[in-house]
Amino acid sequence: MRAVLPAGLLVLGWTMSALAQCRTVEITAGGHPVVGIEDLAVDVASRRALLSAYDRLADPDAARGGLFAVPLDALDADRAEAVELTAAFRPDGGFRPHGIDLRAEPDGTRSVLVVNRRRDGTTTVERFTLDGMTLHHRGTVESPLLCRANDVAFLDGERFLFTGDHGGCGRVAAALEDALDLRRGVVGLVEDGGARVLTGGIGFPNGLLPDIEADRLYVAATRERAVLIYRLSALLGGDDTAPIARIPVPGGPDNLSRGVVGDPMEGRVLAAVHPSLSALALHRHSLPGGATAPARIVALGPEGVDTLFDDNGHLFSAATVAAAWDGQLIAGSVMSARLLLCGAATSDASRSSGWAARSAPTPP
Repeated sequence: MRAVLPAGLLVLGWTMSALAQCRTVEITAGGHPVVGIEDLAVDVASRRALLSAYDRLADPDAARGGLFAVPLDALDADRAEAVELTAAFRPDGGFRPHGIDLRAEPDGTRSVLVVNRRRDGTTTVERFTLDGMTLHHRGTVESPLLCRANDVAFLDGERFLFTGDHGGCGRVAAALEDALDLRRGVVGLVEDGGARVLTGGIGFPNGLLPDIEADRLYVAATRERAVLIYRLSALLGGDDTAPIARIPVPGGPDNLSRGVVGDPMEGRVLAAVHPSLSALALHRHSLPGGATAPARIVALGPEGVDTLFDDNGHLFSAATVAAAWDGQLIAGSVMSARLLLCGAATSDASRSSGWAARSAPTPP
């Protein structure tokens, strides 16, 4: 049965009819649920969504995650069948994908970055090329600075940014930072095969979104309940590593996205936020009282922060990523095998970390 619920608040030029209904769509691959769709990237030209999924409650020794592609048009139904793109990719330590990014190349292929948090506690970034429905592994990036990598974002065809949500490696160090509310997370850069820190002192940096043309970098500081804005060129040049603005949001922000040209959300930054980090923890670890967790999606613009979707978890729990196109909203969750869809039928798309409709200009 299709679940339907009125959306939260409709703002910033979104019409009441455009987001009048919200529902969930079950995602399967080979007939099996795709659990834990934490991040997604929506490709305009190919009309499909790339999904990063990993079942965090499955047996660690048996579970493996993957990247999946699902047609946008299939999301009109109650259930959509996805294709697993990484079925043959079996690296040492397993494949447990986290944050992803997608970049359109001039030759029509897509470059893909994926954070892989392996079973042994180490973290790598995997590079792929997506040609049609065929995913080719291009290589693995390893560095001690990537030990707590959370999200990634292309700067150009080779360089990319990453967030490290804690300063220390390992669960004990991360738990200590959380317990003492230490802000030791970092934003870093990978170039020429090496990694370096650009700025630190952030409370759980999560999603990041570079806007190269505007010389801005947006970073979701989850434990600070804020989105930080940096001058991108200053970060890359090492001239000034302090944020130029701090935007408070109603919850801990997770992944970030941006509306495409021509969309009612054009120029806005979308953030999936967690209204209660304690409720998220109970839900994430399937603890008593954690059957559901609230979900909220907000839009950041020149006039401030506005809520697009607000739910107590009965329809959709713990949204971790949201994207918008042509008046429609799509969201994924770290624990769910469903996507949230709000509004009219799709006709255009955006992606979770910048643009997939064209190649981004190269920053200085």
